[in-house]
Amino acid sequence: MADVVKIFNNVATGVKSVNTIVTTFDKIDKSVKENNKKILKPRVIMDISILQTILEKVAKSKNPELIQDFEKHQITERLENIAVLIIQYHTRDGGNLSKKEKQRLAFVVEEVECIYDHAKALMMANALSSGSTVTRI
Repeated sequence: MADVVKIFNNVATGVKSVNTIVTTFDKIDKSVKENNKKILKPRVIMDISILQTILEKVAKSKNPELIQDFEKHQITERLENIAVLIIQYHTRDGGNLSKKEKQRLAFVVEEVECIYDHAKALMMANALSSGSTVTRI
């Protein structure tokens, strides 16, 4: 039972991290003035939203292999690290970011996309191993 609580708390932290990432990027994007260029593309925002749904479903899953895979590949920890990295920009005006800061945010976007791809692959691998019919994610 303690493992279930630990895993649920871990996934809940991942969901909270996703919320932090989205709200921070949203604030930065609203303040970016140069060339009307946003840091987050609508596709990335959708990926983050789907990632949040995936984490919520994993938290409720009765599939121990899926839960172990998310733990093994540190999906929630990686999201938490991204949230810690991006939280420093929460109060910043996106139009006043240095080139280095914008590069760091671009890295964050790439890492979020990578985590999303890994989460999808883990879901698909677990569906295949359980014999379920897999539809494209």
